[in-house]
Amino acid sequence: MVSIREIFSNWLVFYFLLILSWLIVLVMGLAENFSGDIALMKIVMEICTSSVFSVNIFGLFLMWLLMSVAMMAPTIIPTLVTYQDLLIAGAKKKNSFWAFVLGFMSVWVFFSLIGSICQKLFTQSYFLDDSGAFLNTKLSAGFLLVAGLYQLSPLKEACLTKCRSPFTFFLQNWKDGISGSYSMGLNLGIFCLGCCWALMFLAFVGGTMNLLFMVLMTFLMILEKLPDFGKFITKPLSLILIASATMLVWF
Repeated sequence: MVSIREIFSNWLVFYFLLILSWLIVLVMGLAENFSGDIALMKIVMEICTSSVFSVNIFGLFLMWLLMSVAMMAPTIIPTLVTYQDLLIAGAKKKNSFWAFVLGFMSVWVFFSLIGSICQKLFTQSYFLDDSGAFLNTKLSAGFLLVAGLYQLSPLKEACLTKCRSPFTFFLQNWKDGISGSYSMGLNLGIFCLGCCWALMFLAFVGGTMNLLFMVLMTFLMILEKLPDFGKFITKPLSLILIASATMLVWF
């Protein structure tokens, strides 16, 4: 059984880390508008730098990791509520809220590594501008088209089904103990990656630290995972993405 105090502290820390990640992302996104010798801004700019001649791969990884945490953590809140309810009801062995969260985020650590490597390669190939967006509209159109078509794929639908039904997910995949909690979080993270990877890679279209893009994508991914409302988002979003790709090519 989980105590009320433990539940409160879990959610307090979770929301603190979520808000902190968005604040850091906000500072990083606005750093270009600051000037002067402010030490913090210099550090932030070094982390964000994607110079063609000297790409800071560690900084890019941190940037993608912060972006992933800020954007993906809100999408699993309904699942965490269900998981917490199951912990309150009692399990055969003690499970861990944070082991589950860590398992989930482990998948996005891997994704952040892939994203940072892609940005390094794209930058050194002169494909990106200073904001991390494609210079070539055909590349942007290609990414939009892939994301739009993936929205209609059976794989996307299968992953969304898991993410939209957390109780069913736990019923089918429940494992006891801390290692079991981590394993369940890892499994859910893989399904979440299956839902969102294409939308996340649209950062190369909108700009990797574009705050408006991040807010919009986070909002859409939250809506898409809602069990009753999400089904009204996936296909219309696909049409919008495909139409946007077409417009970039023809206009």
